[in-house]
Parts: sequence; structure tokens; C-alpha cells
Amino acid sequence: MNKEFENVSTTAFECLKTKLQGQGITLEGNSGYLSKNGISLDYDFSDENQTLTIENLEVGFPASLVGMNTEKVMGILEKAINECK
Repeated sequence: MNKEFENVSTTAFECLKTKLQGQGITLEGNSGYLSKNGISLDYDFSDENQTLTIENLEVGFPASLVGMNTEKVMGILEKAINECK
């Protein structure tokens, strides 16, 4: 699953990183690969375009055991980004 979030400022991206760190998830730099508890994705933040692109989102074990799926994870990310804007 892929999605591009628009109007994401540097401040909003830093806020998102802080929120995720509270969940034990660390985003290193403005782009990279994240894998935690069965959830994996590629992310790319563009300060110039003010966009955050999430690509190759996959949800597997153990996250799938607690009812997580790609739509729920993307919804959680979208909510966190909107709270940070």
C-alpha cells in the first residue's frame, strides 16, 4: 500500500517522528526503511515539496495477530500527521 501525504512541513514531520518514538518506532533521517513488530514500510519526506510518501507498507506477524492491517496502520499514520499539522 502506498500513499503520499501533502502539506507536511518539517515541523509536522519532526512532530510525527516524536509521536512514533513514543511507540518505540524510530524514523532515521528524512527517508529510509522501517520494520517493527511485523509492520514494514519505506518512507520519504521532502522538505522542498512538503510531502511524506509511504510506500511498500506491509503488515505481518505479530501485528496481524492483534487485528492490524495496512488500512489501519495507514489510518494511524494519517491521524498522527494531521495532529502534527
